[in-house]
Amino acid sequence: MQKEYYYDTWTEDGTAPIGYRRAGGFSVVRTVPRRFSEVEPGAVLPGFERGPVTRTHIVKYAGASWDFNPIHHDEPFAKSARSGGIIAHGMMVLAYLGSLATAYLGTAAFDKFSGRLLDITRPGDTLRIEGRVEQVTPRAQGGEVVLSLTATKQTGEVVATGSVTATLAG
Repeated sequence: MQKEYYYDTWTEDGTAPIGYRRAGGFSVVRTVPRRFSEVEPGAVLPGFERGPVTRTHIVKYAGASWDFNPIHHDEPFAKSARSGGIIAHGMMVLAYLGSLATAYLGTAAFDKFSGRLLDITRPGDTLRIEGRVEQVTPRAQGGEVVLSLTATKQTGEVVATGSVTATLAG
């Protein structure tokens, strides 16, 4: 089942002549858990783009995570900090990596999720979220799968890397 989901009906970000633009949506696809027998080592995961990241995305993530550090929403404070301006939450970027793993593996439980932030994401950045199957290890009744994940800015800079280990049934 696929449906279109919209964050907002309208977004005021100055990109349209009247100040408002129709908010973009993204498709949500419900997946069934992937079976271990369906996973091939070296397989490339179907990646996606997120962005451009807006202040609205950042503020909504702040509300959901209860992370109200002023570097994420207070322009004068953020400009005086080492960040040099507003930045997105690193965990928001890592959540994009997790959503790629979930889209590929389905609702399989992750045994381990790790991530490393390498650069900052600012409003206006577009991120390309990609991954691949690094390792498959057969076990009784299924096996273990290791995915590598990457978030890359439109400039080619890698923002974050991650790894997911999951146990899949047969």
